[in-house]
Amino acid sequence: MESTKKLSSSVAPVAWSEVLLTSVKVAAVGFVVLQGKEWFDAGSFDTPATAMDAGLIAGGTFVLNAILKLTKF
Repeated sequence: MESTKKLSSSVAPVAWSEVLLTSVKVAAVGFVVLQGKEWFDAGSFDTPATAMDAGLIAGGTFVLNAILKLTKF
């Protein structure tokens, strides 16, 4: 079984552009999924709230990947 350090090093971002691109992808996917959830639950879109939630999720992803990059796990 692989060690935790080896597993995390295989997913650590290599470049800052990769950190940013991953966060943008997460924001886009999160926004679409949350809009779908709003449509299913309430029957209408709540674009400002889902944009804010997707941004928060992407921000958390950015921070996590930045920490992994800076610590060079």
